Amino acid sequence: MPDRHPYAHYFPQKTLFMQRLSSWRAPLAGAIVLASLTITGCNKNASSIATPPPGNEFLTTVELQLTNTANAADVQTCTWTQMSPYTNTYQVDSTYSGKAFLKLKTNSTYACKVILLDQTQNPVANISDEILARENYHLFFFQPSPVAASSVIVSDTSTSIPMTDWQTAQSPSDTTAFGTSISEVTASSAAPALNLWVERTDLDTNNPPLQIGLQDNVYTGAASNGILRFVLRHQPNAKNGTYAPGSTDLDVTYAVSIQ
Repeated sequence: MPDRHPYAHYFPQKTLFMQRLSSWRAPLAGAIVLASLTITGCNKNASSIATPPPGNEFLTTVELQLTNTANAADVQTCTWTQMSPYTNTYQVDSTYSGKAFLKLKTNSTYACKVILLDQTQNPVANISDEILARENYHLFFFQPSPVAASSVIVSDTSTSIPMTDWQTAQSPSDTTAFGTSISEVTASSAAPALNLWVERTDLDTNNPPLQIGLQDNVYTGAASNGILRFVLRHQPNAKNGTYAPGSTDLDVTYAVSIQ
């Protein structure tokens, strides 16, 4: 039985009015709230609304694919990953570097393609495409080691990592593929330089354009051995061609043998 006002028989017209008021109340309240929101939205200064910059990229695997420009059949691929080759699962605190090794020819030029993957997704996500879509705030750095101190150049076109950001306190047991220490060192008589240097060949759409590093040229000189540290800097609204702004998306190391 519907609810009824206890004195309805005394105030039949008033009861009818209250029933009608009740039926109007919800839509009326909604209209008032909507109007309030509309007015508030219209009065908000558009310049104060800013989309927050996206966070660091998630990826599991970093692959460098190098093709000898003088011999298309000479293709070298090295892979650093956190996907277990035994369980095919992501291991956040582990690095599988058995394939993180480059064997390059002396006095050669290689066209390098950077392939970044998130192998936790099905199908596997190509993070390189995401980096390209956000090219205006990503910048890759390549640092060979050992290296002559004079070869460490800091500029808006250099791939060098400033020495203040080097990894120099790593334990000798903390190694990448084939037992090569990941500690960066300057060349000396006891540690001849790794004769390798990298040039970025792609540009973003900043004004003026800045380099990216998804496409590169890798040059080799005389026979030598060492490591190549590879870093992706995440620099939304701060990219200026140098290493310092922003944070790090990836920081991996490969062993290199030039023969």
